[in-house]
Amino acid sequence: MDRATHALGPVTIAICRLLGGAAILVVYWFFSPQRTKVTLAEWGHILVVAVLANSLPFVIQPYVMEQAGEHAYFGMMVALVPLATILASIPMLNIRPTPRQLIGVVGGMLCLAVAVYDGSVRGIPTGLLALALTVPISYAIGNTYVKWKLDHMPPLPLTIMFLTMAGVLLVPLQLSSTTLEQWNLAGPAEPTNWLVAILSVSFLSLVGTGIAILLFMNLIKNQGPLFAGMVTYVVPVLALFWGQFDSERLTSLQLTAITGVLAMVALVQWGAATQSPRSLEPIPD
Repeated sequence: MDRATHALGPVTIAICRLLGGAAILVVYWFFSPQRTKVTLAEWGHILVVAVLANSLPFVIQPYVMEQAGEHAYFGMMVALVPLATILASIPMLNIRPTPRQLIGVVGGMLCLAVAVYDGSVRGIPTGLLALALTVPISYAIGNTYVKWKLDHMPPLPLTIMFLTMAGVLLVPLQLSSTTLEQWNLAGPAEPTNWLVAILSVSFLSLVGTGIAILLFMNLIKNQGPLFAGMVTYVVPVLALFWGQFDSERLTSLQLTAITGVLAMVALVQWGAATQSPRSLEPIPD
């Protein structure tokens, strides 16, 4: 994503990812069709997921990376998804976490808080940090909403529908040059590395959006949004390694925090995929 921002604006990147990912899945659907009827109410639910879990975070993520010039640091923010998922699951799914899940997720968040503090002392604006925090919150609410309202729908056509809807919703914004300029969404004034940017956004569309989100939808349906959200704890580690490749600053606080996060992941996920997780059981009325 960082490479794409060298030549493309956040909205352009988001649209390419969403519509490109949908196009890839349409090709797959052609060879493995899954048909489903969609009611008007279900279209409304798909719209909610499209906005919360796709349109908004897919624009905000490259925006904050570009503004702060630190993609590794903001890549760590998605590790907030599991904690936000626990909070969203209580009112939406009437579910409470097991003690082990709660300890693991809260422990992971405390470790991540250390990394967030480390970034703040380096001078990243508070407003940018707050905006970045909306990304994992949006993901968590959107993921939980899928389990709540759309769990009965086949994952392939469902994923195609909300990716397409999310991309189309952003097209009017992309066409408004005045709005893009006012909100600093127009991209770099002097674009560079066009080939790398195009290849990067193509990879994001194919692997990081189309294939990844389809697999993620299957994971939400089979294991629940909390378990699915825990895979986001892998992202900070990869982000830090990629940051080192780009010579971004890596501190002992960040290393300590990520080590603690991985330990909490092991605690929560140990054996979870082979069991019928209690996290999927509703609280008795």
